[in-house]
Amino acid sequence: MIGNDALNLELLYIFVKVSELKSINQSSAYLSLTQPAISKKIKQLEEYYEQELFIRSSKGMALTPIGQRVYLEAKQLISQVEGLRNAIRQKETKVNELRLGTLDSISSYLYPNFFVKSLNAFKSTTITNRIDELIEPFNRGSLDVIFMDSAFKDEINGIYSEKEVDEEPYFLVYSKDNPLINLDKESIDPCTLQKMDLLMYPKYCPIHQRLIRVYQDLQINPPKIVEIDYGESMIAMVANSNYITVLPKSIAINKVTADISHLKMKEFEVTFTRKISLFSRDAHVTEMVNRMMK
Repeated sequence: MIGNDALNLELLYIFVKVSELKSINQSSAYLSLTQPAISKKIKQLEEYYEQELFIRSSKGMALTPIGQRVYLEAKQLISQVEGLRNAIRQKETKVNELRLGTLDSISSYLYPNFFVKSLNAFKSTTITNRIDELIEPFNRGSLDVIFMDSAFKDEINGIYSEKEVDEEPYFLVYSKDNPLINLDKESIDPCTLQKMDLLMYPKYCPIHQRLIRVYQDLQINPPKIVEIDYGESMIAMVANSNYITVLPKSIAINKVTADISHLKMKEFEVTFTRKISLFSRDAHVTEMVNRMMK
């Protein structure tokens, strides 16, 4: 008979997530568990090892040396369990049973041929410009495979498999007549951009969120951002005003070449790179879909 003090995989899942987020509060949202329930699980794990695994403070949860060791071992054990599960399921998964989701910018500008084929190959294909409309269904289990910006992987609950499939810089797109742009400089630095007015998709857009994170990392205020929910309207307004916008290279090239008499583009000076990843719950599925993209 297994006693109440037995170690189980759920405890390790919870412990790993709290270790990575360094916060019971944030872990509560990701794990869909109450804070008292998480605290109880952590206490149960500490009693099992008869050691404190965290140093608790107003700044959050930090691993003790023993906690760090348990974290590394727990990650390895979870990986082994997931690997076994994937091996068992390997021959069971079929492409036409998978529900696929992607950001519109990825399907339209990076992999259009693959996603045209996916409409018939997969059980369903969801295309959206809202990153929450990918992450939330993936967390619920109503999407099996998603393509999105790698930077938002921390919002995924539970164990997942990731394959980075692309990387591209961000560019500023602006009117040729914009007097605020220094034509002699090859790129624009964050402090210069800070003084300009930006047109961008609303905050649900990963580009918008990524830009805000860059300024947070630099510990300076971001530029003034005016939100527009329609891409073509945004580009038309940029072409006819002193507003600028920020776009991944693939989209920027598409928009500028379509209106080369009015638009120009410059690279953002800060290391501001968009990485795209393929996510699933099964490493076999991740590799299978990745092979289909070749």
